[in-house]
Amino acid sequence: MKEKKNNNKKSNKKFLYLRTATISIGLVALLALILTIGAFAIEESNVSKHLKAGVVENVELETEQAVPRLFSLKGEASLNISLGETYIDPGVKAWDEYLGDISENVFISSNVDSSKLGSYEVSYSLEDVDGNTLELSRVVNVVDLDAPVISLAGDSIVYLKLGENYTDPGFSASDNYDGDLTANVTSTNNLDTSKIGVYNINYSVTDSSNNTGTATRKIYVYQQQTLEQTRNPGNKVVYLTFDDGPYKYTSSLLDVLDKYNVKATFFVTNQYPAYQYLIAEEARRGHTVAIHSYSHNYSEIYSSEEAYFNDLNAMREIIINQTGKAPSIVRFPGGTDNTVSRHYNIGIMSRLTSALSNMGYRYCDWNVSSGDAGGVQTRDSVYNNVTTGIANRNVSVVLQHDIKGFSVDAVEDIIVWGLANGYTFLPLDTSSPMVHSTPAN
Repeated sequence: MKEKKNNNKKSNKKFLYLRTATISIGLVALLALILTIGAFAIEESNVSKHLKAGVVENVELETEQAVPRLFSLKGEASLNISLGETYIDPGVKAWDEYLGDISENVFISSNVDSSKLGSYEVSYSLEDVDGNTLELSRVVNVVDLDAPVISLAGDSIVYLKLGENYTDPGFSASDNYDGDLTANVTSTNNLDTSKIGVYNINYSVTDSSNNTGTATRKIYVYQQQTLEQTRNPGNKVVYLTFDDGPYKYTSSLLDVLDKYNVKATFFVTNQYPAYQYLIAEEARRGHTVAIHSYSHNYSEIYSSEEAYFNDLNAMREIIINQTGKAPSIVRFPGGTDNTVSRHYNIGIMSRLTSALSNMGYRYCDWNVSSGDAGGVQTRDSVYNNVTTGIANRNVSVVLQHDIKGFSVDAVEDIIVWGLANGYTFLPLDTSSPMVHSTPAN
């Protein structure tokens, strides 16, 4: 009986220990739950605070509650714009880790006036969650970047005969900020009308922002080509040749050539029958009239040797009827090295060059191209191509087309440039050096 009581005491004690342990574990679990709920509540409070504020900060703060995480300028902190230019602000970057891009919440203040020179400020501001104002700024400089413009009265290219007096036709100058600067224009020149040459008159003016505008007038001092020059041309000779005409521009071209006593060579066609009478006029004024083609139709003339010579002879008869003289010089349509003939007859160019020579004709290509048949469309481009080509050789055979108005317009400049630089212009004849390209077919 005594042993049974001892066993009951041990069981009660063991139960007490288990109950105490269970209560302790429960308290720990409860404490952990309370802490978790509290942390969540704090986090939730922060999110709520962010959502309510919706604002950004200038720099990243040390506390985890700082918002936003980014506030910076887009673009440079100092910008230059031209006077009168519309200012478009690059803006700022404002980003919050909870809300994302909140740039639209930034307040922008600007006093930029692009109609007036000066430095201006653009300010950007926000408030953080504690009501602190976060600020950025940008400097915008309105500057005058445009140079004044000098407008020349009269022509920018002037031709003077040797010894002729020159009177400047004048100029004007204006600036987008300073207005009329004509009185401030200065000019320098190296003009000497007693010597043949090409001279420049340089005009310059500077505005209050130190922008400089310039203009140049080119003066050609020339002497009409003399008969003695053509008899003893020296080693600087230019043969001007014109293909595909005559046409509506040919008459004015003849007048320009007469003005400088320059003779040229016309490789004529019958593409424009209404102007056929100008073939006679070309010959009457002392120019060489040579055969190019009756039809200038590649598919016809290069279909066979017979077709080519039928075309050539048809043009030959027209020239004889117009000038009373049989032509002796020929230029192949497309040149001796044309490749278009391959489409119609393989090897025909090699055979034609031999046949022409056997018949007593002289054929001539070119070594200076104006580019007017394709690629260039302006007088200046033709002038540059031709004068550059001439300057690189002693004997130049120049290709132009008198059916292109812009190319004809460049001829006077080319002639005066040549005369001023010691070149002699001659027409081709049977004793002239013929430029031959290698047949490509």
